[in-house]
Parts: sequence; C-alpha cells; structure tokens
Amino acid sequence: MMNLLLLLALVVSAVGVWLSRVKRVLGQILMVMGGLGLITVMAVQVCQYLPPKQAETSSRCELAAGSCLANCVLGELAGQSGTVILLLPPRSLMPENKEQSYQLGFTSPFRHARRIHLKAVRLEAERGKAGYSLAAFRQALEQTPDALAFVSSAGVPPGFDALFSGGEPRIGPFYVFDAQGTTNWLGPLKDGHVRAVVVPRPGAAPRAGEAVAGTLGEIFERFYLLATLNTADQTVAQLGHR
Repeated sequence: MMNLLLLLALVVSAVGVWLSRVKRVLGQILMVMGGLGLITVMAVQVCQYLPPKQAETSSRCELAAGSCLANCVLGELAGQSGTVILLLPPRSLMPENKEQSYQLGFTSPFRHARRIHLKAVRLEAERGKAGYSLAAFRQALEQTPDALAFVSSAGVPPGFDALFSGGEPRIGPFYVFDAQGTTNWLGPLKDGHVRAVVVPRPGAAPRAGEAVAGTLGEIFERFYLLATLNTADQTVAQLGHR
C-alpha cells in the first residue's frame, strides 16, 4: 500500500513539473500535492519504526525486569541449544501493555542467541477465580517436558516446591518475575530449582503516568530486587517477610 501511494505521489509531481511549462499555476498545484504526498508517505514509514509510546513511560519498568531475567538465562545457558519456555499469566493478572513490555524486554537480548528458541505458553486461569493454581503450572510443563528452562512472568503459586518433589520428572530451572512480591519461590530457590527471581522493590513503584528515565539497568536498580541463591535471605528481609 505504501509503495502504491509513493508511486502515485511521484507521478503527480512529475505531471506537475511537465504541466508547469504549459499551465504554470495548475502545474505548481500538482507539484505541491505530489510533494505533500511524498512527505506523508515518508512520515508514515518513519512512525512504523518508532517504539510504542508505552515503552517510553512506566512500562519501561517491565522492559527492565524482562531484560534482567533474560541476561540471567543467557548467562547460564551459554553454549547450549534448545527451547526456553516463557510462561505468561492469565489475562486477568497482568494488563496487556505491561505483558507486551515485559516480553519485549525479555526477548530482545535473545536476538543473537541463534541456538536458543523461545516459546510462549499462557497459564490457564483457575475456574471461578481470577488467578491460577499449581495445576496450571503442571499442565504447562507437561506440554514442554524437554525445555532447557522456564521463565515465569506470572510469579509462582503457593506450594510451588511440590513440583520438584521426588516423584516428579526432572524439570528445567526456573527464572521468575514475581510482580506481587511473594516468597512462594524461596524454598525452590534455595534448592537450586529456581535460579533467579525479580521482585518489586518495596516503596519504589512508579506513579501512574510517570515517565521513567534512565537506562534499563538504572531503572531496574531503582524499582526491583534480584533474588539469587546468594541473596535469597537478604531479599526476603527487604520485602518485609519473616
């Protein structure tokens, strides 16, 4: 469509140039119309390459959270090949614009990781409730038994450590974005089944409509905490859990 409009604008301009020799005023009008058409087409094409407006405001927080977990995953899976599963929350748990920003932040660092493939799987909401259950995680994992790792943007439910009990098949390591700031992941993190968890820094949430400035790393340090095996207890204390 854009190519057709571009061609039409060029034709109108060319006709205007030719016609100006005979009928100057009419030719100039056509040249102006053609020029405006060219400018419009160029403006539309430039806008297509601009980042979404949401990514420039508070959703940069989700970009930062996703980017941090992506770097954690890439650091541990360097040299390996296979599929990494991105577990998405039910629609009721995360607004669509925030989910898209998180996904963009997570997937961008994988552009050059040619041996690692990403696959998104949405968790099913528990019937009659707004959230999800441990069964929803089991169902998602059964669909992808050979995954290198799992990255949950939906946090993890209570009783999450039951997934790693002795009778369960081997499951790849988990990386978690827990927007609710729970500690459902603490036991599996200390056991090594969860490798990294991003949680909101208490009292540091951006105000509604606030334009968050800075690099993704700076934004992460301002608004989030990263829990690993070495920082698990420290993170729990900062969250106010005892």
